[in-house]
Amino acid sequence: QTFITGSEGGFGANRVAAASLLGAESVTKKGKTYYEVDCVTRTADGNEGGRHHLISGTVSNGKLYLFTVQIGDKRWFKGMDRPCTAAWKSFTVA
Repeated sequence: QTFITGSEGGFGANRVAAASLLGAESVTKKGKTYYEVDCVTRTADGNEGGRHHLISGTVSNGKLYLFTVQIGDKRWFKGMDRPCTAAWKSFTVA
C-alpha cells in the first residue's frame, strides 16, 4: 500500500512508510455526533519513531469541523498522550 502526503510536521513529502488505525468511534456530545479517529504513522526517516494523529470531526449547520492533534511517538510515550487525548476528547462545536 502506498501513502502520499505533503510535508507534514517536518517530514519530507511522501515519506510515510506505514499507517495503523488504532481506534475509531462515533460519540454524541451536546446532541451532535462526533467521529473520532486515532492512528499512528511510521516514517521512512524514523524521526520520533512516527507520529500519533488524533482526529475528531462533526457536521454543524452544513459545515464540516475537524480538530486534529499530531505528536511524535517519543513524546507520546513520555507522558504527552494525556494532554493530547484530553484536548481531542474535549472538542465540541457550539
